Amino acid sequence: RAARPRRMTEETVFSGTHLRAALWRAGPEGGGLVVTFDHRDPTRTGFPPFRPSLQLAEKGLSQLAVHTAANDWFVNAETPALSGAMARVCAGFCHVTLLGWSMGGYGALRYARAAGAARVIAISPQVSLDPALVPFERRYPAEAARFDPVLGDLALHAMPGLRGIVAFDPFVRPDLAHARRIGALFPGLSIARLGFGGHPATLVLREAGRQALPLRLAIRREGAEVLIAAHRAARRAAAGYWQRLARRAGERRPRLAELAQQRAAALAVGRG
Repeated sequence: RAARPRRMTEETVFSGTHLRAALWRAGPEGGGLVVTFDHRDPTRTGFPPFRPSLQLAEKGLSQLAVHTAANDWFVNAETPALSGAMARVCAGFCHVTLLGWSMGGYGALRYARAAGAARVIAISPQVSLDPALVPFERRYPAEAARFDPVLGDLALHAMPGLRGIVAFDPFVRPDLAHARRIGALFPGLSIARLGFGGHPATLVLREAGRQALPLRLAIRREGAEVLIAAHRAARRAAAGYWQRLARRAGERRPRLAELAQQRAAALAVGRG
């Protein structure tokens, strides 16, 4: 049985108008650190509350949580200052992993160099919101209009040797296009294609109650094959998977679409 973690004290690493970061130390000096980034929230009206992970604490891993006051992909006038603060803090740890979903996945890639990261786990991340660079990305028009193409240019901050995982649903066309560009900038990352996982691509895992798996991958330093296997196992009982498959099959493969719709309906009834 895991030891109960000692009470952790929140340490303010950075506190600005646009960005904030807090640290919880759970392991020995110079131990492991996981940096987490919050996700896009269409109802966001400011900074969300910090909620440290007990899972990380129980494993003796410290956590640095990064939050933004707006859905700006962590790119704003305070980006350089946060990068500097992050570099100073992360230098005191022997192994740094960054973790995030969608906007948070982009944040993990954008700040990996500043953090001196050994590993990144990015779920359905974007390579940019700059319309000139990613004209296929039309899901976030308001955010794209405010996106700084220079501060947000991953090519200027890429780490070709960075290890880790970039996971995405290849049937979500913008996510596939983003992943291809990210792979060119970060060729050391392993690819996890989670078909019909949605956006973010771990929706099937969430439906199966395994939404914490990416965090486990960060803790155990497991590879993309673990994530792919878990997705395959979870999709059998995930109505959302079959619904997305049915939509994709559509008129081109009507029999498959019909079978997928029946499977989704049966799962929905079973849960009702």
